[in-house]
Amino acid sequence: MSEKAPRILVVGDVINDIVVLPSEELRPDTDTTSMIIATPGGSAANTAAWIGWHGMPVDFVGRVGAGDAEHHRRVFADAGVTAHLAESTTRGTGTIVIVAEGERRTMLTDRGANDELDPASVTDELLDRASILHLTGYGLVNAFTAEDLAALIARARARGVRVSLDPGSVGFISDYGPAAFRRTVSGVDLLLPNLAEARLLIGQPDAPAVHAAVVLLDVAPVVMLTDGARGVIIAEDSGVVHEIAVDAVPTVDPTGAGDAFGAGVLVALARGEGLDAAAAHGMRAAAIAVSRAGGRPPAWA
Repeated sequence: MSEKAPRILVVGDVINDIVVLPSEELRPDTDTTSMIIATPGGSAANTAAWIGWHGMPVDFVGRVGAGDAEHHRRVFADAGVTAHLAESTTRGTGTIVIVAEGERRTMLTDRGANDELDPASVTDELLDRASILHLTGYGLVNAFTAEDLAALIARARARGVRVSLDPGSVGFISDYGPAAFRRTVSGVDLLLPNLAEARLLIGQPDAPAVHAAVVLLDVAPVVMLTDGARGVIIAEDSGVVHEIAVDAVPTVDPTGAGDAFGAGVLVALARGEGLDAAAAHGMRAAAIAVSRAGGRPPAWA
C-alpha cells in the first residue's frame, strides 16, 4: 500500500436493481407468487457502499440518467460514500431485473447510462487522494477502451495508487472476448474473479480453482479467487498459494456477495492487513450480503 491515508476510489457501474424472489417454481405464461424489491445496485456501486459501511473513506465515480444524480448521491451518502455522478442526456440509469432462486440468479440487464461513463471523470484530484483504485468489468466493457484503461492504470501508478479489478460477469467477459478482456486488464495489482469468470478467462471450463488462480498470475501479481461456499484461493506471483475455507451460511439472495467480499478485502488491505486476513474480512462481509435481498449493505444501526 502507499503511504497515503487509506482512501479507496471506486469507478464503474451504478444500477437500479429490481430483485425478484419467487416463492415457488417459475410458471411460464401465468403468475408466479414472488417478493419483489427495488434497490440500488451495480457491482462497483455496491462495492463502494460496502466499503463505506466498513467506515473506510471512499469516493465513487459513475454515470446515471438525467435527473437521477441527486437521488443516488443521497443513497451513497447514507452509506458513507462520496459520489461523483455525471448525468446522461440520452440514456436512463442502468436497470437490472434479478430473479434469484437460491444460489442461482437470472439477470435481465439494461446498462443504460453506464455505457457513457467518461474516463475523464476520474480526475487527478481523486487519484491523488486515493490509496487504492478499484474497477469492475461491468464498468469497462462498453465505456472504456483498452487504451483508456491502460492510461488510467498508468495515471494511478504514477501517484502510488494500487489497482484492483473484479471481472464482474461471465456474460460481459464473453461479449468482450475472454482473450481480449484478459489482455486489457493485465497490469492491475489485484484480480478478484470468481471461479466461473476465471475458467472463462483462461479458456478451461473444467479447470480446478487453484489451477485457474495460478494461470491468471500473468494478469496480476495477486489473484484472489472466490469459489462460492467452497472458499477462497489466494495465488501470489511468489509461488505461494493459500486455500481458505468458508463457513456455510443460508443464502437468501447471492446478489452483491462478490461485491461485499471485494469491499472487505480492499478495506483490510488499505488498513495494512495481510492477504489471508483480508480474505477472511471479505468472507465475513459476503456472509452478511447473502443473508439479505439486494446487493447493498444493511443500514447502519
